[in-house]
Amino acid sequence: MPKHRTPAVLFIPVLLAGAACAGSATAQVTFEFTDSGQALGNGSSITVALGDLDGDGDLDAMVGNFGQANTVWTNDGSGTFTDSGQALGSSDSISVALGDLDGDGDLDAMVGNSSGQPNTVWRNDGTGTFTDSGQALGNGISYSVALGDLDGDGDLDAMVGNIFQPNTVWRNDGTGTFTNSGQALGNGISYSVALGDLDGDGDLDARVANTNNQPNTVWTNDGSGTFTDSGQALGNGASNSVTLGDLDGDGDLDAMVANWDSQPNTVWTNNGSGSFPYSGQALGNSSSVSVALGDLDGDGDLDAMVGNSSGQPNTVWRNDGTGTFTDSGQALGNSRSESVALGDLDGDGDLDAMVGNDYNQPNTVWTNTVTGTGVCCAPSGCMLMTENLSGLCEGLGGVYLPNGSCDDCPATCPGDINGDGIVNGADLSLLLGAWGICP
Repeated sequence: MPKHRTPAVLFIPVLLAGAACAGSATAQVTFEFTDSGQALGNGSSITVALGDLDGDGDLDAMVGNFGQANTVWTNDGSGTFTDSGQALGSSDSISVALGDLDGDGDLDAMVGNSSGQPNTVWRNDGTGTFTDSGQALGNGISYSVALGDLDGDGDLDAMVGNIFQPNTVWRNDGTGTFTNSGQALGNGISYSVALGDLDGDGDLDARVANTNNQPNTVWTNDGSGTFTDSGQALGNGASNSVTLGDLDGDGDLDAMVANWDSQPNTVWTNNGSGSFPYSGQALGNSSSVSVALGDLDGDGDLDAMVGNSSGQPNTVWRNDGTGTFTDSGQALGNSRSESVALGDLDGDGDLDAMVGNDYNQPNTVWTNTVTGTGVCCAPSGCMLMTENLSGLCEGLGGVYLPNGSCDDCPATCPGDINGDGIVNGADLSLLLGAWGICP
């Protein structure tokens, strides 16, 4: 695989709320995922989390395994992964969440374990080497860990989704030490927790996916990290995964839910106040265990990759910008896939995928190739986008190159606000023009 100049990928939140920007260029864009040929590990991998673990600017991976130690895979910047040699823990791990838990600027990990083993916190030394913090959190079967600042004190707390026990909230003291808040949320069999501001009041709420024919639930946060059941009973299937994003471009967080037992996956649109009507879409009929959202085709809205089990291929669903999804027709692999994680793994500006597989099948990396787009070269990095979004690129101080790639962007340096390769009075003028309190 060729070595790419590693760009800083430009994430533009406004794209996620701009359905009006998407549309006309969609038909001109094609995208395709290709198996990179890498066979990573041979364990039963239940969860994959991506992040820059060693501080070199690209996305590495931590993999949670069942019956084997968890592993860390380092990326060389071109999307080629090497086992770091670390064997982390001996638990049956089902969930991994990455975040700066101790405030030292690197990504640490909280790991959700099963078989009655406590959840653990692993500290990163900044080079991608992890050490067990010694904390033993809970003793349930934790299928999901979600990190976010739940109590508004500036550090990352955790909500943990459990089966056969209530879900729990763990407060961080800012040093990466967690204390149980004492909340017992629900009594379902919760397989997935996703955090986001669902009701627009500025704090993080929770959407929980439950199985065993129990409905999914929404928990509202009062801003102090105390959660209340909203009373919504959403669906009655076997839901394995939920993920949040602005699917219809109206500025709030909607939900896509992956369901098990050959039930179709579903899309739930948020009315802005945290209430979720069913969109009526029934997507596929596989046994789906994981769903990840991202702009896979560069048109400015959120598409979906779904990980399927029982030997069925994984699928990619394309969003038309209004939250309506169409199967792209791609059938990726035939393994029992437990986890899908999206990120720009090879540094070319589009979103690739790492897939965690079960039943002693190796994990795989799928590289995305998007055609019919250009690239936005901005001071903070680059991003593939369609031509109808070029005005947005220019508004951010970037330059749009039709049919270009990230390798065509000039190198940037701190202070070069307009991206012309020179730090001078023009950059200062832009800074002074934007001076003041952000709206």
